[in-house]
Order: sequence, then structure tokens, then C-alpha cells
Amino acid sequence: MKKLYQQFNDLNIDTDIQPVDVSDFEKEKVKRAVMKGRKKNYFPKSISVAAAFLVASSITLGLAFPTFAAKLPIVGNVFELFNDDEKYVFEKYDLQSTDIGVTKESNGISVTVTNAVYDGENIAIAYTIESEKDLGERPVLDGKLNTVEFQDLYKDNGYDQNYITKKVSDHEYAGLFVYQLIKGPKPDEINVTWDGDNILNLANVENTFPGDWSFQLTLNILESKTQDFFQTGIHSEANGVDVKLTKMTETPVSTTLYFSEIVDERLATLEDSEWRGVLIDYIVTDNLGNDYNIIHYENTGHSTDFKQDHVSYPRLTTSLFHEDATSVTITPIVNIYKTKNGDGSLELVKAPYPIESMQVDLK
Repeated sequence: MKKLYQQFNDLNIDTDIQPVDVSDFEKEKVKRAVMKGRKKNYFPKSISVAAAFLVASSITLGLAFPTFAAKLPIVGNVFELFNDDEKYVFEKYDLQSTDIGVTKESNGISVTVTNAVYDGENIAIAYTIESEKDLGERPVLDGKLNTVEFQDLYKDNGYDQNYITKKVSDHEYAGLFVYQLIKGPKPDEINVTWDGDNILNLANVENTFPGDWSFQLTLNILESKTQDFFQTGIHSEANGVDVKLTKMTETPVSTTLYFSEIVDERLATLEDSEWRGVLIDYIVTDNLGNDYNIIHYENTGHSTDFKQDHVSYPRLTTSLFHEDATSVTITPIVNIYKTKNGDGSLELVKAPYPIESMQVDLK
């Protein structure tokens, strides 16, 4: 979808929508964000519905389990294994990560935490899975994250979870576990207990492998700088959609863009009688022609169940911008959904369309 969206500014969009096959997981992701407007205090954290994950990391170099450290199944930088994924934003992570190399084994499945990074915006953990069992095409480690310094302030909301996973061979898998710190404390050091209790196959969420993989981790925060755009008027507005860039935070490994979104669903959809939901995607490019992968935190999305002045606060995490780039272009893409056949499933009303791009000077 991202590559398709990149062409929208140059194409005449045909509004005749043709169905495209997507996974049940992707359908649930869209439905989760749009339907947040229909259920108050809806914070889905189960992996089978929200398909997102907890993360944390960093301890001393694997001296606690030296016999397991030698069993590391994948040699090299785990982050780089995912450089062909649309959510890959980890080019600099290997330069800033803490080496760990600790393995825990349970029920014939070995999980190795290899590296981790905490930059105040996200906590990312790289890990591998090894087993003689067939764990499916997209197995991930699921479990609970407890951090003393957060004082339960991220317990119910204020964070989001994401993942990337890959099958490396018949018995080897690699994963990245990303915990997005949306709203809450960002201490200089965090002490984490990550209790993995299940290997879950995202390609078939009913295919699970219980076990006990517990890691105690410590991470130090990386430096960062934040630029406030709230008063500068960087925004895009059209057809009842108003998007503003509020701030940008840069760390040695990532760039995070914060937005506010207000949507008049009736005006945007030209529909006044049926339920409608709106999600806004984004394309990020620079003046050199580079396009940037993103991890998109969607916040609440928009629906006709919200009050007209409802504000959503999404954010994008991407890699560092190219050192020679002087400006960045951010293009919002509007997706409009309706309920289908009265069963609660969703379908696009018309083709996603771009609105005016936002320009951000970097120099």
C-alpha cells in the first residue's frame, strides 16, 4: 500500500474500487483503529486482536548464561535482517544498541535476546527464536512488560506496541519488538522485567506455544532534541480533514513526528445517514527523492460516533533523515470506511486519496 500511495499525487484516481486480498490480521488492525470511536475506553492489548507487542531490553553481556550464549542461531545484526520490510526504520540501531546475547529455553524453544535500544521515544528489542518444532511463518514472543520506573503510568494507555518478524530457516526465526512511548515518563534509565509466556504465530493466532522465557533488562536513554511546530502553522486542510504537525523529536536512531487530526466525517465522506470511519495514512519523502518507512501510531482514528471537535493525536516513527536533505514532505492519505453487511466488518467507501502535503525545512 505504501508504494501505491507514493504515486497518488501524480495519478488520476479511479473511484471504482476493486477488492484486494489482505490478511485477517491486517483487517483487524484497520477495524481496531476505526472502531475505537464506537467503544469508549477501548484499549485492545491482546495480541490476537491488536497484533502489537511489548518491548524492553539491555543487560550485561550474557555472562549470566554463558552456555546458552554460544547457541545464538543467527550471527550478525538482527536489525538488518528486516531491511526489506515496510516498517524497517532501524538503520542506525546497531550502532547504538546494547549487546545482550542471553538465551532462555522452555518446552524445546530457545529465545535469545540479542540487542536493545531505548531512545526515549521507543524501546526496541531484537531477538531470535530457535526450535525443532514448526512454529509457523510469523512466530513472535508474547508476554508482559514491567518497568519499575514507569510506575504503572503506561499500564492501560499512553503506549502502543508493534513488531516485525521473519522466518529465517525451517527452525530459525528473528523478531523485533517495539514499545512506543506515547504519553508518560521517559526516565534516563529503565529496569525491565520481560516475561514471555507464549510463542504466537501471527499468520494463525490460534497456533500458540506456551512456555517461560523471562528476561531482566536495564537500558539507558539516548540523547534527543525536540523541535516544536505547534505555533508555526504547518498543516494540511481539505474536505473536512485538518492535519497539523505539532513537533518533531530526533534521536541518534530515529525521528518521530507528532500530529493532531480533526475530521468532519460527514463533510469528508459526503454522507449523512450511515456510519463512517476515517483513518489517515502518511507518506514521508525528502527533497533528494528518498522515501521513508514509518511505524504509524494511529491513536483513536475518527468515526461519526465521535463529537465533531474530536482530536486524534497520531505519530510516525521513521529513520534519521538523510544528512544532505534540506526539507521533508509529509503527505496525508485519507481512507474512508463504512460497515459492511451489518456484521461489523469494514470496507473502503472509495479509493484512498491524498490531501495537500506539508513541507518541513530541515536546515
